[in-house]
Amino acid sequence: MPNRAPVWQEIGRYLRNPLKPAILAMSRPDDKKNVLALVRAFGEDPTLRELANLVLVLGNRDSIDALPAPSARVLVQVLKLIDAYDLYGSVAYPKHHTQADVSDIYLYAFQTRGVFVNVALQEPFGLTVIEAAAHGVPTVATRNGGPVDIMATLHHGVVVEPTDSKA
Repeated sequence: MPNRAPVWQEIGRYLRNPLKPAILAMSRPDDKKNVLALVRAFGEDPTLRELANLVLVLGNRDSIDALPAPSARVLVQVLKLIDAYDLYGSVAYPKHHTQADVSDIYLYAFQTRGVFVNVALQEPFGLTVIEAAAHGVPTVATRNGGPVDIMATLHHGVVVEPTDSKA
């Protein structure tokens, strides 16, 4: 898989083996998006850790300290979980991306034969689920909200209870 897009290189610099399938999550760093549950689920499953990488695209930042307090808190907790589970080399969390990079981010998941994950506690609509499907990326999405109808229509993944880490 050639790293043709600059954002692929940015993602790849975090990963020991960037060719492993990507478990991609893309959202703002917000408690409602349930990213911490995703990191815990990845960290607690040795088989998943062996088979895949976790790619967290959580907005843009120059410095965690410059973020609004709730976003900074989520990112600090993500970093603490990466440390607690010793996920270095298996989790990418790039600092910057542009709107023009978004398609390439989904294509990274597609090219690595990965999945997109949206396990928000409640997702009113689920645009990212549609974007992932448009790029051919299978999706695991919350069963709370819009993704239920989207997944039923697109038949491009599964819905799960976002508080069930095994799911």
